[in-house]
Amino acid sequence: MFKSPLKTGRRAAAALIPLLLVAACSTTEETAKVPAERIVGNWQGPDGERISFSADREFTATGLDSKKLAPVDCPTGKSGGGWGFFVSDDNGSHMSKTAKSGSWVGLGLAREYWDWNCSLQFAVVDDGRTLCASNDPDVPCGLGVRFTREK
Repeated sequence: MFKSPLKTGRRAAAALIPLLLVAACSTTEETAKVPAERIVGNWQGPDGERISFSADREFTATGLDSKKLAPVDCPTGKSGGGWGFFVSDDNGSHMSKTAKSGSWVGLGLAREYWDWNCSLQFAVVDDGRTLCASNDPDVPCGLGVRFTREK
């Protein structure tokens, strides 16, 4: 039986539309490289999370144990430690407390126990206006928590 090319084309289009929609919705955020001065200051998350980044590469935070951040197993209450940009060099990819700019920020929390690991990193997105919490460098906003600068 002969099939009309018009009907075959409609069927192909109908099959492709869902795939195109999935592809369009699964795009990743574009990261932005910013100087350290753009990170320094107070940032807040959607559920009361707060991080204060200082110029000396130290930070204090509260709420890093919120529901959406639970997978990173961060401490309850007030916490603190050092922050830096992720860089790639002869030592591989690592957090640098001396890098002057970057598009990914890492937190190194002060820990009471050596076996406890809280790994939290932020992708700098929206031209530096937003820090997206992530636990996967391939997915900039993987934890679904977006921090914005406090006003």
